[in-house]
Amino acid sequence: MNFLSRHLRHGINGSTQRLEWDMKRIRDFLRDRSGATAVTFTLLLVPLLGVTGLAVDYSRASNERVTLQNAADAAVLAGASIYDGKNLPAVKTRVLEMLNANLTNAGNSGATHNVTVTKDVPPRILLTLDRPMATTFMRVLNQNAMDIAVKSEASGALAPVEATFNITKVKGIYYKKISVIVVRENGAEEEVAAIEYTNPSQVDGSGISVPAVGSSSQTFKLGKFKTFYFTMIVKKGGCPIGQKNDNNKTPSKRKCVASTSSSDQLTPIPAGLTFQQEYNLKNSANAFLVRSDNANDAWRLALDGAQTTKPHEAEPVLMNDLMNCDGVTKKHGWEDGGGSNPDFEYTLKTGCALDYSKIRLTQ
Repeated sequence: MNFLSRHLRHGINGSTQRLEWDMKRIRDFLRDRSGATAVTFTLLLVPLLGVTGLAVDYSRASNERVTLQNAADAAVLAGASIYDGKNLPAVKTRVLEMLNANLTNAGNSGATHNVTVTKDVPPRILLTLDRPMATTFMRVLNQNAMDIAVKSEASGALAPVEATFNITKVKGIYYKKISVIVVRENGAEEEVAAIEYTNPSQVDGSGISVPAVGSSSQTFKLGKFKTFYFTMIVKKGGCPIGQKNDNNKTPSKRKCVASTSSSDQLTPIPAGLTFQQEYNLKNSANAFLVRSDNANDAWRLALDGAQTTKPHEAEPVLMNDLMNCDGVTKKHGWEDGGGSNPDFEYTLKTGCALDYSKIRLTQ
């Protein structure tokens, strides 16, 4: 009995141990992920490489685009700088030379370009440039190349080359002289046009303007310039600087005669005066000079047929800011005293031409 019991217990214990060992193996097998990881990684490898390739190749494409854009900008500027409206073949040659100079292996890299001229005013030189870029990681997605394309435009500027004055109205009893002062590129100043009005009779409406109202217009060439502005000499008594009214009591017989009096000369205007100080000084002076580029004087200038502005509400006016290349005739006026309706009115029309020495990128 004891023998049987011992063997029976031993059998039961052995079976239990074997069962526990078998269960452990099953649990270990179920917990083992080594094979699944390999399979999963293999399945994800292609898209992972694709995503990595997108990032790497996109970065390379961005750098390539910058390179192409810089080359296109330089080439189109070089081409536009020699354009004269008729020589497109020469422009194309110049563009190609610049592309070859700025793009490594440009001729054998598959790069293509096209040069055209737009019909705008002013015309624009348009360059399109594209070049394929071989990919690296994206090849696993069967994407062996990416086409990089850029575009660049350049144009000259329509620049004022001449201006035409036409007097439409002159009135008042003061002497007036409007001048156009051009500042050359070297800083020298030159009077290129002037309109003068005298009225020794001191009867409003009886003065004489040179050129006369309604006469043929003045057209002057601007040449090379930096800027230009208006001046107006104003002198009470109706006679030019250095002259005076002879004070004949019969208006029709009055005339201008030479004078050495300081009151018949221009009153010097110190720099740095406040608006009120300068206004008061000129108001009390017999003869003074106003300038459109002086903020204290600019209120006297009426633009586009409007009334003059109130004092302190004007900014300095450079004449080239008033010039336009849209073919529109502008109407300007000057007030010599303190009124709001200009006594001196004229039209200004700008003649323009293409200036490709002032080329600029437009895209």
